Amino acid sequence: MAIFGKKKPGDEDQDGQAATPEVVVEHSPEKAKRFFDRARTVHDSQQFEYAMSMWLDGIKWDPSDLNALEKFALSASAFMGQDKGKLSKETVRNLDGKRLVDRYALALLQWGVKPRDPVSVVKAAEAAAKIDAESDLDMSEIVFWIAERALAIIRSDKPKKDYYVKLMSACRTARVYDLAVTAGDEGVRLDPTDANLAAETRNLAAQATMSTGGYAGTGNEGGFRANIKDAEQQRIIEERERIVKTEDVKDRLVRVAEEEYGRRPDDLPTVRQYVKALKERGREEDEKLAYRLLMKAYEDTKQFQLKVDADDIRLRQARRALMKYRDAADDSPDNAQAQENYKKAEKKFLEMEVESLRAQVEAYPTDLRLKFELGRRELRLDNHDEAIALFQESQHDPKFRASSLALLGESFFKQDWVDEAIDTYRRAIDGHDDPHDAAGLDLRYGLMMALQAKARTDSDLESALEAEKLASGIAIHQINFRDIKIQRNELKQLVGELKQRQVG
Repeated sequence: MAIFGKKKPGDEDQDGQAATPEVVVEHSPEKAKRFFDRARTVHDSQQFEYAMSMWLDGIKWDPSDLNALEKFALSASAFMGQDKGKLSKETVRNLDGKRLVDRYALALLQWGVKPRDPVSVVKAAEAAAKIDAESDLDMSEIVFWIAERALAIIRSDKPKKDYYVKLMSACRTARVYDLAVTAGDEGVRLDPTDANLAAETRNLAAQATMSTGGYAGTGNEGGFRANIKDAEQQRIIEERERIVKTEDVKDRLVRVAEEEYGRRPDDLPTVRQYVKALKERGREEDEKLAYRLLMKAYEDTKQFQLKVDADDIRLRQARRALMKYRDAADDSPDNAQAQENYKKAEKKFLEMEVESLRAQVEAYPTDLRLKFELGRRELRLDNHDEAIALFQESQHDPKFRASSLALLGESFFKQDWVDEAIDTYRRAIDGHDDPHDAAGLDLRYGLMMALQAKARTDSDLESALEAEKLASGIAIHQINFRDIKIQRNELKQLVGELKQRQVG
């Protein structure tokens, strides 16, 4: 067991001897493993709060274990999915401590029960970075994992510059320079007048390049050669930051990135820089190489975002092929083969998207945006049961509530669960402010169709009258909306038939 800590300047005992350093973490992977083994067992028995506590007890012995952090996140997600409310006092009290590692574990717990809270996730990143700074443990991989998720959370919840600045500082402390630059860039975008932040972000970008490209020097170079080298490096940095690049610049950046990769093939920022240069040049062989680089890095590190980036390249290639089939179908609307080819290509593309999104949902089970996007694709593939389950979860995110309910209603309707569809559409309409915007019209149209189906199946005059009223309201506002004129006429006829039956 190793005890990691640092002496504070001036800390001495009464005899003038250096005092015992403040303990940051007592590092013992062996002790951590015992807690992790217990955590797996209780998670499997669905005691998710207890599992969270066990994961964190183990993390306090080995905070640099990324696998444990990922498993803790899964237990936290499962606990929140049970809708049990607040944590027990015992779970929180168990993390009461003054060491940095105790504060880190508490920050993880707070983030675990508030997975979309930017304050909680930033505090977790800061706590991990402080352990890195105050001990001999390398927490860079942990900070990277948290920061990737923090960036997505901050972007989706009324982003504030302060969140990005704090995240940038944490990433800088842990030497996660590429994400530090990303956070800094986002902060500058929110406040372009902050010249100090802009300058700091530029310095970080240079640091990222220097740290990944072997430009720090050996101490044996100086004078003219050093100046030439610095000038060349500054030119590379400036060219990388250009929004519009000439083909010559793109070729040069690929060559530089390839050379850097040759020197440091296992360094992730170097891999990402090489991939970025290849994608910007965008030749077919560049994309194939970028995909292979990302997949190799993923297989070596198991950092899931690398696989996501690789899938994006594969989907980009497939989307271009799909557009060719679509253009051919549009050019020959009477050509049955062209139409069939497009239909098959579209289905294949959707299946590729679903495969990628399913893996992302499994890796990031608390991200409701991913579940919403996966639900949309499952619905288009007529996987209604899967779509229903996903929309039932994504509706709990306020940003996706209206859209989730609309698509949930559609999913029920396509399953012939008409009553459930009607109830879902009503809830969606009640929560939507503008009945006449695009989403409002879609919701009312969906309710109209579900009521019409109920009226036909159950000979329900009340449902037919409500559906006719909805059709009339849509037509008054937008006469060319979908097939509303046809539906309105059919509903008027249906109402007449049902009234005749009642009279008869």
